[in-house]
Amino acid sequence: MFARTWIAVALLVAGSLLPAAAGQARAGIGGDWQAPGPAPAINGQVEGIPQRPVTGAINAVVAHPADAGTLWIAAVNGGLWRTDDATAPTPAWTSLTDSLGVLSFGALTLDPTDPGHATLLAGTARTSSFARIGGARIGLLRSTDGGASWTVLDGGGLLAGRDIQAVAARGAVLLAATDTGLFRSDDTGAAFAPVSGAAGSGLPAGRSSDLVGVAGQPGRLYAAVTTGAAVGLFRSDDLGATWSRVSDAAVQTAMAGNGRVRLATGPGGAVFAAILESATVGRLAAVFRSGDHGATWTGLGIPTTAEQNGVAIGIHPGGQGNIHFSLAADPADGNLVYIGGDRQPYFGEGVPGSTQYFPNSLGAMDYTGRLFRGDATRPAASRWTSLTHAGTSNNSAPHADSRAMTFDAAGDLIEVDDGGIYRRNSPQTGNGTWASVNGNLQVTEYHGIAYDGRAGRVIGGAQDTGTTEQQTPDSLVFDSVATADGGDTVVDDHSSPTVSFRYSSFQNLSGFRRRSYDAANNFTGQVFPPRTAIGGSPAMQPQFYTPLAVNAVDGLRLLFGASNGVYESADQGATVTRISALRVNRSVGDPMVYGVPGNPDYVLVAIENALHRRTVAGTALTLVASFGAGNDWIRDVVVDPGDPRRLFATTASVVRASGNGGSGFETITGNLAALGAGELRALEYVPAPGGGILLVGSDRGVFASFGQGGFGAWQRLGNGLPRAVVFELDYHEGRDLLVAGLLGRGAWTLAGVSAIDRIFADGFQ
Repeated sequence: MFARTWIAVALLVAGSLLPAAAGQARAGIGGDWQAPGPAPAINGQVEGIPQRPVTGAINAVVAHPADAGTLWIAAVNGGLWRTDDATAPTPAWTSLTDSLGVLSFGALTLDPTDPGHATLLAGTARTSSFARIGGARIGLLRSTDGGASWTVLDGGGLLAGRDIQAVAARGAVLLAATDTGLFRSDDTGAAFAPVSGAAGSGLPAGRSSDLVGVAGQPGRLYAAVTTGAAVGLFRSDDLGATWSRVSDAAVQTAMAGNGRVRLATGPGGAVFAAILESATVGRLAAVFRSGDHGATWTGLGIPTTAEQNGVAIGIHPGGQGNIHFSLAADPADGNLVYIGGDRQPYFGEGVPGSTQYFPNSLGAMDYTGRLFRGDATRPAASRWTSLTHAGTSNNSAPHADSRAMTFDAAGDLIEVDDGGIYRRNSPQTGNGTWASVNGNLQVTEYHGIAYDGRAGRVIGGAQDTGTTEQQTPDSLVFDSVATADGGDTVVDDHSSPTVSFRYSSFQNLSGFRRRSYDAANNFTGQVFPPRTAIGGSPAMQPQFYTPLAVNAVDGLRLLFGASNGVYESADQGATVTRISALRVNRSVGDPMVYGVPGNPDYVLVAIENALHRRTVAGTALTLVASFGAGNDWIRDVVVDPGDPRRLFATTASVVRASGNGGSGFETITGNLAALGAGELRALEYVPAPGGGILLVGSDRGVFASFGQGGFGAWQRLGNGLPRAVVFELDYHEGRDLLVAGLLGRGAWTLAGVSAIDRIFADGFQ
């Protein structure tokens, strides 16, 4: 069937965590990957900022202490970046880590003891708003040249697999606050030891949700211990070797719910602590300030606004503080603190039956950023002031879902969130405005990708930056089709000789639309199909991320993987019929095949760990194969369109193939683990004369296996693809173009894929 009767020579070296040399990725078979964008997408979910640019989620930001032009950021799944012209209208950013084996980061800091301001420490973590999906958690990365090169520090495996929440660097002393406690090295990372729970450390066992230093006092650190028998705030005066609890009973009572805590320090001994309600309720519960290094504490209340009927709403209307929560102290005034939450509330939020949405009490017209300034010297009623909308001179606001804030050398507030990076000038007053610092950052978290072959445009659905598509084939700038969380995107460019149809939506298939474009990318119309159930079908109940498929033979037909079954449409989504009550796997790839040459009624879908198929219209889906119990569900499925008896399926760790229509399957995972592929995410099949090419997208790239070799021996495909999570693949046969949607590095394309089959035949037979 798929027996491997050949021997591949010079299979590529494993894709390791560090590049082969000088930041160069190891070579792959085929050409060079190209990055069409978005860098950025315009008309996104921000307000009062020219062109409203968004790019993707950023978890941490570091500012050069003497140069406002230099910033570093740690993207959620897009790696580490640097700019030296942050004050320019369109900053130019450089990726620092594309060749590393992971691009998922949770923390970043600059070593204040380095007079050259070039020593950085970063920590890996999975913090995506998209179910916290990300790459491998390998520990710490350290650079002594401003990010040009990096050394991986995993503490002999001690830090691997942990979410690193915060980091500190003081020369040879390195500290990492993780989901399981604080770890410390005093030999520049050669070895680490746990501090939390260690005898004589004074720091109890438990999660360390934050770790901060004090400007001008490198030996002093504060940490928040949020789980265990002795929650509280702790201070160290000896570079984290020993600790003492400085929080009082009121602070510890507020922390008893085990919610996340953010810390910030300011001048004159100022320390601020912001505390969430609990681990399950992600809303702000309390803010405290100490003006004497933690000796005494005062509650500052929490920022709220009064919406319709006087309903008080805080900084987390969406309840997402466990991810979206930021805090910064003013570097010049120890009484001022800045705090960020998830999104703006609509005006009628919390009022049953209300239909009053925007503007809300602050003048917000959208679900944009929610940030406030607190002044400890003011009375409680006027202590908190909005940093957005009514708190600006132009009703501006950044993207929602704040993650971190800092001050640059010019005194401006720099904020990062799920839409990118933004600057607030004059943050101490209501006269400032928000501006974008996104520039050419390309860190979009695409989880759905498609290609319009008629107009030559990429379109994708992304985490929190909606559905975006290319403006022109040569531009890195994309347009926002819809905001919020982008849904699955599919394109029909074969049912009409003159136009193509692009389908998109946001979460729960909301705003589902069909837009038509001609070959010059001129917009020719838009329809919002009602998806009316017919034939006795129950109403469709979408999934949060609903898989879609356009029929490969008859482009007017659509398939939906709804929460309450598989639905089919023969009229571009206007009406639908349920053909199965089974729920298709969601959120990874598109585990559905709809239509094969000669049979538009063909359906193959993945349901948990099994494959189900229909070959005749009007008949039920029947079980093809089940791959055993457990949670390793099927991520994606494809078939050879020239021979539908050849089926392929992948779970997170195993690729399987059948050459007899599913009567038997063979494992063809082969050497993927040796190549460092990580988790497997997506499949695509490329027809080619030599026997076809099977492609798999993974945590660390795209890999190819050849039918003429029997499948099962894999090679890295193409050169220059960042090692971000490859979430979906879409091959366009007419253009011989492969599009990859990366969860954290946007869209990437590779041309001439089918020709690789010929290269393979010439070089290996």
